[in-house]
Amino acid sequence: VVCARCSDYKAELQYDRNRPNRVCQECYIFLTGHMVLEDREGKHKGILEKGAAEVSSRSLLCSSLQLLDKNGKGGTRGWFVIPQDDPLVLYIYAAPQDVRAHTSIPLLGYQVRDMPQSESRHLFQLAQSRQVFTFVADTEELKRRWMRAMARSAAGITHPQEEEEE
Repeated sequence: VVCARCSDYKAELQYDRNRPNRVCQECYIFLTGHMVLEDREGKHKGILEKGAAEVSSRSLLCSSLQLLDKNGKGGTRGWFVIPQDDPLVLYIYAAPQDVRAHTSIPLLGYQVRDMPQSESRHLFQLAQSRQVFTFVADTEELKRRWMRAMARSAAGITHPQEEEEE
C-alpha cells in the first residue's frame, strides 16, 4: 500500500477489479508502460522515491554496519545513513541501492557508548532509558566516525560549525 505522501502514481491493479491504485514509480512504469519524466524538480519527492543512493550522496555519514539483535548473537547487516537534511535520524536500508529505508531511529536524546573490542568486533551502542541498540562496525576508525556522528545528532547538533562554537 502506498499513500499519497509517498507517490503520485496510479495504475489499474487486477486484484482490485482493475481500479486505479496508488503505486510506486517502478510499479507504475512496469504496469502502465509509460515513461516518467524526470522534470519534477519543484515537486516534493515522497519517501518511496528517495533511494538510499540519493540520500547517501547528501549524508553526514553512511556505510555498512551490523545491528545486533537483543541477545547480541545475530543481527541485521545493512546500509546506515544520517542524511544532511534530516541529521537527527538514523535510516537503515537493507542495501545501498534500496529505494526505501526499512527502519529509522530518532537519535535525539540517545547516549552513545563505546564497548570493548571482542572477538575482533568493533562494537558500540545507542542507549536511551531501556532502549539499547548495539552496532558492529567493520573497522575501529569507522566505529569512531559513527560514534562522533551519532553523538552530535543525539545532542541536537545539526551543523558541523555548531560543534566548534560549543
